[in-house]
Amino acid sequence: MKTRRVILGLTATLLIMASGCTVKPLHSNAGFGLTKSVSIESVNSRVAQQVRNRLIFLVNGGESQPASPEYIARLTVSSSTAGILTARNTSNDSDNSASRVTLTGTLQLSTSDGEIVGNYKRTAIALLDTSTQQFANTRAQIDAQDRAAVELAETFRAILISKIPAGQ
Repeated sequence: MKTRRVILGLTATLLIMASGCTVKPLHSNAGFGLTKSVSIESVNSRVAQQVRNRLIFLVNGGESQPASPEYIARLTVSSSTAGILTARNTSNDSDNSASRVTLTGTLQLSTSDGEIVGNYKRTAIALLDTSTQQFANTRAQIDAQDRAAVELAETFRAILISKIPAGQ
């Protein structure tokens, strides 16, 4: 009888302790709560649009942007490509090289009243290989820009989560 009371007491204690647990999964839906509070302004280049589209998806979870946001984010994104290695094959006159695409982005976060919360500048890098085929080179560069755009958007999402107060 006493053992049964001890087991019930321990079970009740564990249930009470577990009910107060606030542990969240590492990859939770943090950021989806920003849906009603932040809007990302339009941009004017393909690469910047890739960053903006991914950021809108990460922040809003696939929903449309809010009609009356509390915060406004302005993006500017530039892209540059630089060769980092060239290998010349003399037997068939083919050039193979490695290049690096660097996206430099600036996120300006302000309130709907126009008060600037902060300016944040970040970069993202993606590598690509090129050859003598022009179409393949162009496609590889676009793909590298898209990979870097995803990385840059995820970085900007982390900034938004950390700078916008919870519950807004």
